[in-house]
Amino acid sequence: MEESERSIKAFIIPYEAWYKNVISGNPRIYIGLYYEAGGNDGEFGIVWDGIGIRLMAYSDAWETLRKMPELIELMAKIDREKSKPAVPEFAELLKRIGFRDLTKRENPYTRQTI
Repeated sequence: MEESERSIKAFIIPYEAWYKNVISGNPRIYIGLYYEAGGNDGEFGIVWDGIGIRLMAYSDAWETLRKMPELIELMAKIDREKSKPAVPEFAELLKRIGFRDLTKRENPYTRQTI
């Protein structure tokens, strides 16, 4: 990365990406500090499973999570309100608190939007 390039708070929705046909497992959103040119400074996931919505963060992403107090507050609000937003609704909530959607919906090899 160039010294002047800064990472941004953003998310990716694999089930909406151009490669969605090869994604398996529970629906999820990846959240992190991403560079527009590729790569990141840390990433973790929010997973929708049979029990509820779960945060999945390995220890190397904890610093990234610490840099997102607005996300923690959003998650606490969801808990307090006992709401259960689906992936698209959660993505909209992320946008409202300033996160960018970096999901690649256009196939870079065929230039077709899926």
